[in-house]
Amino acid sequence: MNLIQNARISSGKGNEIQMVNILFDDKIREISTEPINQSVSQIIELEGKLLIPGCIDAHVHFNDPGYTHHETFTTGTTAAAFGGITTVIDMPCTSVPPVTTRKNLERKLAVIEKKAVVDFALWGGIRKNDFPLSKNQILELWNSGVVGIKIYTISGMETFQALSYDDIQNVFKQFPYLLFAFHAEDAEIIQNATLKLTPEELAKPENYLRSRPAEAEIKAVKKILKIGRNNRIHFVHVGSSEAANLILRKKKQMDVTFETCPHYLQFTAEDYPKLLGRLKTAPPVKNESDRKFLRVCLKNEDVDFITTDHAGCDWETEKNLTDFSKVYSGIPGTQLMIPYLFSEFYQKEKVPLSTLIKLTSENAAKRYGLFPRKGSLQIGTDADFTVIDLEKPLKVDEKKLQSIGKYSPFQGDTFRCSIARTIVRGETVFESGNGIQVKPGFGKWVKREY
Repeated sequence: MNLIQNARISSGKGNEIQMVNILFDDKIREISTEPINQSVSQIIELEGKLLIPGCIDAHVHFNDPGYTHHETFTTGTTAAAFGGITTVIDMPCTSVPPVTTRKNLERKLAVIEKKAVVDFALWGGIRKNDFPLSKNQILELWNSGVVGIKIYTISGMETFQALSYDDIQNVFKQFPYLLFAFHAEDAEIIQNATLKLTPEELAKPENYLRSRPAEAEIKAVKKILKIGRNNRIHFVHVGSSEAANLILRKKKQMDVTFETCPHYLQFTAEDYPKLLGRLKTAPPVKNESDRKFLRVCLKNEDVDFITTDHAGCDWETEKNLTDFSKVYSGIPGTQLMIPYLFSEFYQKEKVPLSTLIKLTSENAAKRYGLFPRKGSLQIGTDADFTVIDLEKPLKVDEKKLQSIGKYSPFQGDTFRCSIARTIVRGETVFESGNGIQVKPGFGKWVKREY
């Protein structure tokens, strides 16, 4: 049994704080505002540091197995631990084979279970490559415990091809009870927009948004909402204010949620000429009006949770290129998300602590069938804690990122807070100043529980 002393936690009401002591082994056994007098093997003195439920990054691409030159499950989960993330949810598309069958899921697990530093859940997926679709194949995958089924309306991956709207409508009819996540950008709009630009224009970073305009996101979201009104839907990495607004207007009528990412909250297309490859991702960051709207969504709890869409690569060979159209789309964000959010929105913008907890753990855990085991501070649930030092700033140095991708659009920025400790199932996996405290393989697969 272990004891955390003098932790500041949220009471669940706005910014109201309680100073508590926590008794735990792999589970939370007691939380008390009074001293806990029990024989323990370890005492962790937090001296009033902020302790929140272990944070969840519900959208990462750790590329293992198959694309480990971009990221491995060890480097990705190490970055997560450094960033206060206790559970990641890995996407099905950027590994070989992709997680589209139970057999492929088992092949992936055989590789990554030996590499994980923090806990992880997994997405399944449906791709055009597997059509005509086997109903049993998808049901087997779903019943294996994946959190949801990912679908692309546009894809640059030959191993994970996009579905047409007709395909999606047929899938909706076959599986009315599954949770589907969408990368929602209209392929025809993007193709036409790209054809209107010359190769010389496409090579310039300031034209990236012209090649992948907001209208693509808006049309795809609108279409999916229409054909999926009786289904369970989640939209990933929403960067358009109008697309977000379309979703918000449907929330009372259907089961729909959405996420956004730190880059959409902080940057706009005007930053491309300065930040170049550091900021390139898909969908692209858009305009100031989009950024402002998404920040209001965060403050009002209209967005359901924040994720990173973490996708790293080698800086020199895939990012630091003169032709922007050839630059790899992806940002390695899982190490910096929590320091950024708590610095920018809790400390600077004064967003209530209870709101930040919902956006960084609780809501994702509930949406994906992991709650209350993950995303809560309840007696008997996993002892997953993210400890934040609100007094210790973090200056972003991309060379110190644990991801294979040593780059960030936040390079050189200073956050007002930093991660002091990351605890997963009662074990300290990361401690500031001492780094990783467990061996790869400590992290465990967490299945969906509904």
